[in-house]
Amino acid sequence: MTNFLISLALGLGAAAIDTVPMIIKKLDRTFIISAFFVWIALGIIIPACKLIPISWLNGLVTAALVVIPVICLVTKLDREAIPMMAATTVILGSLIGLLSNILIK
Repeated sequence: MTNFLISLALGLGAAAIDTVPMIIKKLDRTFIISAFFVWIALGIIIPACKLIPISWLNGLVTAALVVIPVICLVTKLDREAIPMMAATTVILGSLIGLLSNILIK
């Protein structure tokens, strides 16, 4: 149970990092809620998924696999958001992978 709570905390941290700028920019509430739950889910999924033995790369790849469909949907509404979404995915996915390797045993 402790590992689940650590995973949940990592997801909540990533969700906060991703959604606070969205709230400040006053983006649509649906996008903010969607991003929030995607990062909570990734906080739980990344530590459980072992696609690649290198922790940060595992986090990056797992996050990319989950976020790419979201990016495809957002492309229809705002093409300018793609670089920011991609950068956030790389940074937060890698960070969750690295931290989960350190904190979860």
